[in-house]
Amino acid sequence: MVAEMAVMVPVVIVCALVAMNGAWFANLCARFDRVAMDAALAHGVSPAGEQDATSASGAVKAAIEEAMADPTLEISVSMEHLDGRDGEIFSLSPARVRIRCSMGYRPHPSSFSVAGASFTLPVLVVHERSVVVDAGSIGIGGEGHG
Repeated sequence: MVAEMAVMVPVVIVCALVAMNGAWFANLCARFDRVAMDAALAHGVSPAGEQDATSASGAVKAAIEEAMADPTLEISVSMEHLDGRDGEIFSLSPARVRIRCSMGYRPHPSSFSVAGASFTLPVLVVHERSVVVDAGSIGIGGEGHG
């Protein structure tokens, strides 16, 4: 019975850690989806101060980091100007910008030690959310629109 317990306890612990990390990641993803969309619409379209893509993505990233309040997450924001692709000759919104927000999560514990040997898991799970906005009124990514 002791041998069975010695074999089963590590398996149960690993399964519990996987379930705990999966639930926590699902919770973070749900919160990130709401926060990223709100931050992109509030700060990406009309950033305070400088009116360019760099300051807008910095403002979006800062708003997401503040709202998520978890320093272990790796947040990144990028902006991409969408010109008249896909065969469009004339576009009603020539200054469309895609704001892509991503969140990186490292499962816990990411490093552990067994019998004097330490192990580090090189796992980073990434979740992305993107939104397309019309930034023509402030000139982000456009050719001087607005």
